Amino acid sequence: MNREFHEGNMMWIVLSVITLISAIIFGFIGPNLLHYLFFSYGDIILIQTPIISNVLFGLFGVLLSLFFFMMYKEGKAYKATGFTALILSGLLLVVSVTNYSILREEKIIHNGLLSITSTEYEWSDIESAVMLRANDDVEHETFIFNMSDGEDLSFVRNGHMISAFPKIDGMLQVNGVRYTSEERE
Repeated sequence: MNREFHEGNMMWIVLSVITLISAIIFGFIGPNLLHYLFFSYGDIILIQTPIISNVLFGLFGVLLSLFFFMMYKEGKAYKATGFTALILSGLLLVVSVTNYSILREEKIIHNGLLSITSTEYEWSDIESAVMLRANDDVEHETFIFNMSDGEDLSFVRNGHMISAFPKIDGMLQVNGVRYTSEERE
């Protein structure tokens, strides 16, 4: 019997296929779901997960699937490639899950794409705010908060943001921040 087709070895192919299919599905919702599980409590107004997080999460799944496939093959080069894919997939998982912005009534929390720690802001740290209007090219409005440390945080006004807009507007008014509405360039 051929060594490549015994039951223990075929397990790697099955895991590879299942992981690849899961990566395609969870790439769309994985980071968003994890952020809602970790951060949705109490005074939460909005949790925003950038699209790049979903892309990186999908790549995590593809590389993990590659690891399983390489474990199926015989040879040191295949194993080395597999473990390299495993390490890269772990790094992509961490980067994709640690990229978020959270608006709470108490504070604003932002963790950038390659940031190791999150930055916490008070609502009073907002120096100015601008809402960029939708146009023919961009279908949604975008809030841009200019923070006291020079950071610009942007929040897309769609879906969840529409229902959170009255709270955001209220928090800005309470802290004396008047936002302007401008056309996109």
